[in-house]
Amino acid sequence: MPRRGTFAFVIAGGPTLPPSREKKEENGKEHPLYDLSIFPDLSELDVEIVEWSRQPTSHYTIRMATDLVELLRKLVEDGVSGIVVSSGTDLLEEVAYLTDLLWVYPQPVVFTGALVQWENLGSDAAVNLYQSFLAATSESVWGLGVVVCMQDQIFSASEVTRDVSHRRDAFAAPGRGPIGEIAGEQVLVNRRPTRPTALGESVIPAREVELITASLGSGDRLLACLSQASDLDGLVIAGFGMGNVPPSWLPHLKSLVRREIPLVVTSRCNQGRVVKNRSYEGSAARLMEMGVLDGGALRPQQARLRLAVGLGAGLAGKDLQRYLLEG
Repeated sequence: MPRRGTFAFVIAGGPTLPPSREKKEENGKEHPLYDLSIFPDLSELDVEIVEWSRQPTSHYTIRMATDLVELLRKLVEDGVSGIVVSSGTDLLEEVAYLTDLLWVYPQPVVFTGALVQWENLGSDAAVNLYQSFLAATSESVWGLGVVVCMQDQIFSASEVTRDVSHRRDAFAAPGRGPIGEIAGEQVLVNRRPTRPTALGESVIPAREVELITASLGSGDRLLACLSQASDLDGLVIAGFGMGNVPPSWLPHLKSLVRREIPLVVTSRCNQGRVVKNRSYEGSAARLMEMGVLDGGALRPQQARLRLAVGLGAGLAGKDLQRYLLEG
């Protein structure tokens, strides 16, 4: 494992993380993760600890996540060779994905967290943090974009999702699997993920991009409100099956299209894809005839962030559609 350069450890929220520098103890116990020298293989690393936020990630916004990306950029521009971000797990996949969409550097950013708090029996905090540093300091992870390291596995931020709410094996990449793994102290990368083009440092994602999910007989009131919103930048639709919606939604969607609000249709299925194989009122084919953009195989949460970044980069029409389907 290379030892060159300085590495950064960024603390970005969540109750399972180390305490602040002013509070080295919790409930009378010294926190075992505060001092990285407890890991023999990391004891000689030059690590800069940056305490960015103690808020739970459920409090985050696109603006906050973009501020975090700016901090990570500055660390790389100041010379760090790799970054570990210790995050709350509620929004870890979305913050990591947004970072990946904006990450133009070869230096690795490794997001990690814990499902069991450090002081509880069976905590995964120490092993996840240790393995994340192994990944961040490995040359094999350079150029892979942003990754998530949990439970001996390395996932691409463009593929990972939280599949289970409460178990330590909560994260997975359905249909894809991890891109690598940690075996002892070895970092083994099995494949390189396919990522969309990072759109550069000057992009500020649009903030007012909403997401609505189709369910049995619902959504009309929400759409009616959204169709009247004056500050709406874009809307992602998580449709049934292959991207279909109730016909009662169409008047509201047509109103948004007339106002030139970008709309993207996706599937609400875990491994969904939009397919235009039917033509009836509310079908994906009819939506796209109206001018709704195709979200392809993006999960709804991913499509929302991809749309926000694309709009922030000034993309529209065919260019925005190409970007949504890239990678």
